[in-house]
Amino acid sequence: MTKLTKLHAHLFLMGASVIYGCNFVISKLAMPAYITPYAFIFLRITGAAILFTLLHQFTVKEKIKDKKDLPRFLAAAIFGACINQLLFFDGLSQTSPINASIIVVSSPVIVLTLSFIFLKEKVTPLKITGIAMGFIGAIMMIGLNGVAFHSGSMKGDFMVFVNAAFYSVYLVVSKPLLAKYHPFTVMKWVFVMAVPFVTLATWSDVQATDWEVIPTSIWIAISYVVVCTSFLAYLFYALAMRVVNASTASFYIYFQPMVTTIVAVLVLDESIKVVQVIAATLIFVGVYLISLRTK
Repeated sequence: MTKLTKLHAHLFLMGASVIYGCNFVISKLAMPAYITPYAFIFLRITGAAILFTLLHQFTVKEKIKDKKDLPRFLAAAIFGACINQLLFFDGLSQTSPINASIIVVSSPVIVLTLSFIFLKEKVTPLKITGIAMGFIGAIMMIGLNGVAFHSGSMKGDFMVFVNAAFYSVYLVVSKPLLAKYHPFTVMKWVFVMAVPFVTLATWSDVQATDWEVIPTSIWIAISYVVVCTSFLAYLFYALAMRVVNASTASFYIYFQPMVTTIVAVLVLDESIKVVQVIAATLIFVGVYLISLRTK
């Protein structure tokens, strides 16, 4: 495998942000009108498990060298590909994409705190300033779309928040594994270990879904979530975290609302507002600050 640089890592993280930024809207096309959140999660996790297993089988074929790492793999599966996904899709089906996107931007703050406690990452003034600027920029960007928590279910909003917290735990838990094993190996076992838990939680919904009535356009949306959001985005994060720390990786969540805004400008022919330029500037300056090394 070619040695990854910080530039590669930031490009991977930006790519994942683009995928996640589109995911909020694309997922809502399919659920709950055609497929329940739990049935969707079954397709997402099992599909990604198959893709990662094939990728691993035809490339590195690495085995888990230390059995003591199995509990950490299991924790990564539960927090990163099981409970958090069930909560996110269930919550998203009960609230608006805008509400969900503003709640998810709490994740970098949680990751920074957990990384400081468990991974002993340094919390520098530059990093705090960068995350604060990114958070403000993301809130400004989302606010233009009209944040209205009364328009969504409080239960749905809470589920999305807990999902963000669990995904933050996943980033911290998986970091030591990615330092020890190839990303393909980590991602394979994270999703394979998640399959039994997800199957138990979702099987009744899978059986109850009328798969024959789902139109081709919705199958395309489902395929995007499985291949891009579950496979590629997770893989991009895993590759990037070989080079950067967990708090830096989590910062790219702030780019998701910016992606949504850019799509609106390009596809819906909306005009660019001054506030959007200021918000984007804050996000880019923020990522620059957290990537700086202090002497």
